[in-house]
Amino acid sequence: MDNPPVDKDAIQAPQCECTYCWPLEYMKKEEFKKGDVLFKAGDTADKMYYVKKGAIKLLEINKIVGEGQVIGEMGIFSPFKTRTASAVCHEDLEAYTMGRDEVIKFFAKDPNVAIDLIQLSIKRFIENLKKETEARERIASELRIAHDIQNSMLPQVFPPFPDRKEFDIFATMYPAKEVGGDFYDFFFVNDDKLCVIIGDVSGKGVPAALFMAICKTLFKTVALQGASAGEIVARVNNTLSADNPMCMFVTVFCLLLDTRTGEVEFCSGGHNPPLVCSIERGCTEYISAPTGMVVGAMENSQCQASKLTLKPGEFIFLYTDGVSEAMNSKRQLFSEVRLNDCLNNHKNKAVTDMISSLRADIVSYVQDAPQSDDITMVALRYKGVVS
Repeated sequence: MDNPPVDKDAIQAPQCECTYCWPLEYMKKEEFKKGDVLFKAGDTADKMYYVKKGAIKLLEINKIVGEGQVIGEMGIFSPFKTRTASAVCHEDLEAYTMGRDEVIKFFAKDPNVAIDLIQLSIKRFIENLKKETEARERIASELRIAHDIQNSMLPQVFPPFPDRKEFDIFATMYPAKEVGGDFYDFFFVNDDKLCVIIGDVSGKGVPAALFMAICKTLFKTVALQGASAGEIVARVNNTLSADNPMCMFVTVFCLLLDTRTGEVEFCSGGHNPPLVCSIERGCTEYISAPTGMVVGAMENSQCQASKLTLKPGEFIFLYTDGVSEAMNSKRQLFSEVRLNDCLNNHKNKAVTDMISSLRADIVSYVQDAPQSDDITMVALRYKGVVS
């Protein structure tokens, strides 16, 4: 690895013919070994260092401060009096140090030194800020790319099956960060059976997004083998829990719709119960079925499947807890009760408008409060066989 650059902006030690000299006789001589830590970022800035022999490495900005240079002045001038970077001896070091009070007294005797150090401090602050900004921009760019990649993994084209008139389906995912742990998927496992999956991975950000990609791939792979809803959840659970050193897990709801009859076979792996719209009752209500264990936490956990039959015009609404647990500025939840009420108001809308209206309800409720969790919604309306 190449050595980091030497700080050319640092004040060089004045020679005897200069207008001023460091008063080494009034400074404390200290010796350190290579690898010794002088101070860490965030430590109290109690002194500055003049490098007589050797070199110091500033870790956060990967810079070497060599012989005849001064470090530590930024912390002394800082209003918070804290170190802005960590300093480690790059070589065996002979340094002369001066405490903060002594520095101030010396500046009073020789204002030229004070001016030079203040200028140096400003240069270093600007340089460090520029490096940090560049680093943040690189990370932001990479996260934007990750966001695009994650979105490309989810179905984005609607209607997804324009030739199939037996149902309508629409889905959205709004991550709380650039990337998230929620996912959804839908695909045919044979000519007449549609598989729909929604999941919510534990955690946030990049780790959750990576685990989400694994989960989504596993669920689709197992489902395409012709397994039942319960078998799909059970097999994925055993695969994930067998090799899961980070102890991550996912809640999931998996359903299989028979497009000829409207029969729905479903299994929940610790996920929020979906809502179903009943024509007979004229309203939406939560499905009453076993919640099951989260997926990936324990091998051979029970995965109990249930069934219901949708009549033409009825629908199922699936969501992650980012919907019901969306909070306003008073930390009050959107709640399952409010979700059901809102969905009842939109139950006669097309699935695209239904989800769009629910999204607007959530935004109106939370207002300026930051989004704390991924928000994912899937609406599936059964229309029946069209002759």
